[in-house]
Amino acid sequence: MEGCRMMLKKCSIGRLREGMILGRDVYKDDMTILLGEGTVLTSKMLDSLADHDIFSVYIQAEDEEEAISAANPPLLGEDEERGEIPAEAAEEMPAKVVPKKERLQDDSYVRQYDEVFALLKKFYADTRTASRIDAEAARSLTRKFLPLCESAKAIVQIYNMETEEDYRLHHSMHIAILAGLMGQFLKLRASERERLIMAAFLLDIGTTRIALEFLEIQGYYSDAERRLMQKHVRLGQELLARSAFGTDEQIVGAVLQHHERNDGSGYPAGLKKEQICGFARILAIVDIFDAMASNRAYKRKRSPFDVFKILADDILKGRLDTEYGVSFIRHIGQALNGCWVRLSDGGVGKIVYIDESRLDALPVVQTMEGDFLDLNTNGNIKIVSLLTSEEVQGA
Repeated sequence: MEGCRMMLKKCSIGRLREGMILGRDVYKDDMTILLGEGTVLTSKMLDSLADHDIFSVYIQAEDEEEAISAANPPLLGEDEERGEIPAEAAEEMPAKVVPKKERLQDDSYVRQYDEVFALLKKFYADTRTASRIDAEAARSLTRKFLPLCESAKAIVQIYNMETEEDYRLHHSMHIAILAGLMGQFLKLRASERERLIMAAFLLDIGTTRIALEFLEIQGYYSDAERRLMQKHVRLGQELLARSAFGTDEQIVGAVLQHHERNDGSGYPAGLKKEQICGFARILAIVDIFDAMASNRAYKRKRSPFDVFKILADDILKGRLDTEYGVSFIRHIGQALNGCWVRLSDGGVGKIVYIDESRLDALPVVQTMEGDFLDLNTNGNIKIVSLLTSEEVQGA
């Protein structure tokens, strides 16, 4: 209706009616969209929301009539009016709050990332056609990574990177950046931190001795394919043995042992904690984190906090190193404090508190409406993605 302001209202499932229009996307547990913004709700859709344990959603309304369809169904009760937000009255809360993916990163950081990514891609391509690793190129590349891991806030940047194309190279980029952060958390000497970064982007160098056609397989590996892929650690060790880094036990050990686990359940040798080098135990953690927190063509990424829970479980079971794992979760978790997030009910909020005493703690989030949500007790609401305050305000 001309002259009417469109409103967003948070509506509990019990108050939804056919004909209502969704004001924001609604997500399933795997963070795929169940119903999109602008969808006109049907009886079948209401059942689907209930089946997926969705307890509340945002709907559109015309504030003159409190209605959004020809059926003119009732909207929220007076006790829920605090959730009413004029879409045109607040710049930070338009009908679609979340900016598009390409706006989720800092432009300067993205430019630096792209420059280093191009160098890493060339390094891997050159290694594929050469008989040995170019040591000077590796050292130069290591120095290029340093500006990308100056602040733990880099986690927000790399989390929102598009990684489906050239996933393996993006993964090598990310674990090198995370390794640089770990070097800071652990207060390593500058030279040791640089060696850790180098070991990180060399972790998968053995894949340059595996056919590209195999590496381009999309989806989960068969048992035979998995056994072939697991050979990359020994192939990487052999490459390093012929390079200037062949005598560096930590770098060679990291490449060979980063899939080993403290309880002996890893590969290739089933080593236990005291047999696994320090770099490998550090990089095992960041390797797992990024693999789960990155999109692939066949698998969507998880929230960092979902991955923290998995890491914490592996630490408690003795699979991952306690000192390094606790340091990683606590520092990265605190780096996310103050970040803006998109929630699975379509809402946007700011992380205001994370309990450091619990490794698997979820954050407390303050919504745009001013409400506080403790995600530890509101299990039906999850974090979908990370944003920044500037991006939300500029959306």
